[in-house]
Amino acid sequence: MKKMLFWLIAVVALTGCGSKNSVDKLPVLDLTTPNFASDRVEISDEIKSIEYVPLELTDESLIAEILDLAVSDDYVFIYSTRQDGILQFDRKGHFVRSVAKTGNGPGETAQIVSLSVDDENRLLCVSEFFSTSFYSFDGEFIKKVNTLRPYLWQYCIGPNTMAEMGRESIPMDTPGIFSLGVFNLATDDTVAIRQTVGNMDLLPLKETLLGEWSFNGGTSGMLCYSAGIDTVWNLGMDGIHPAFRIDFGFSADEQKMVRSEPGAIVDGKYWISRFFETPRRYIVKCFEADNQSRFHLFSLDKETGAVCHEKSSIDAMELFKYNRILTGIGIHNETDGGLPVCPYYSYPGKKLMVQLNTAVEIEYLKEKYPELKQHPVLQKITEDSNPLVTIYHLR
Repeated sequence: MKKMLFWLIAVVALTGCGSKNSVDKLPVLDLTTPNFASDRVEISDEIKSIEYVPLELTDESLIAEILDLAVSDDYVFIYSTRQDGILQFDRKGHFVRSVAKTGNGPGETAQIVSLSVDDENRLLCVSEFFSTSFYSFDGEFIKKVNTLRPYLWQYCIGPNTMAEMGRESIPMDTPGIFSLGVFNLATDDTVAIRQTVGNMDLLPLKETLLGEWSFNGGTSGMLCYSAGIDTVWNLGMDGIHPAFRIDFGFSADEQKMVRSEPGAIVDGKYWISRFFETPRRYIVKCFEADNQSRFHLFSLDKETGAVCHEKSSIDAMELFKYNRILTGIGIHNETDGGLPVCPYYSYPGKKLMVQLNTAVEIEYLKEKYPELKQHPVLQKITEDSNPLVTIYHLR
């Protein structure tokens, strides 16, 4: 009862975090400006080196559609359809073992929603709805922690500490529903929690719904964004704080619509597909709301505030057949002439970005960009290969 009371108090106390004044002082990525600093988005000045990890293909490690991945200093963990549990590879791509296999016994899983790593404790964290299982990097099951919090996604951001995103499309006045939270699973303490990330002046809680989440690693935690709002939030060991704003040019009525009808499309506006952070920049990938085949890249220089914009030449609906996360729509790779740069996860605090491309996507990109056929790593990839993991080491 004491823990539940503390949780309820935290919801009330922390809902107001990030006042309008603090949000107004944030860096702003303005998608509506008529004057961009450049018509090309660059990143080569931040890439120190590139590490390629072609995942070994065996009967036990055949990968279909990838649902999630996590990378530690020594291993790559892959959660894929048509496989029992999590596939573990070393950083050379050699298959090591399967962990967190399906079942009802100790150490077995039923419905995995996300995975991440606790590097300090050398643990793989496998999240299901209402529970988190921990495994050593040697494949040993350590423990399972149950919770009643209704989260949708959960990722480790520090020793024993998880960032959680709440359920989509549920009225925010529903008991127990929250938007964002940071929790210590070792002590069962609430580090920080926000009931809503929407503008409370526009809609009452009973009409406010969480839209689709976009998220990625940040300099000091996890960056999270819910469709229809203008603020990207950082979930860190020190709490929940606004990181930067995106100006879509939404009117008040348009904001009301997207906050009360998740999935509602505002014609003529952009919609966030993915974003990531580097030490120097915030980079956002958007599609046109009224034409989802057209993608755009925007970057915001943290120091100067300069915004750059570039339109992709690739038809997203065509690429979607080969990789649903559309990694092939990214920034031109001037470092070694390799694949377009669009990380699945960024870890700017570690100066790392991790990218995932399927073999059939790479074959498609080779035809779109013939120069890729000369790349020594990509030459070895065929349409029958396992996916390729690319790790960018940042300056």
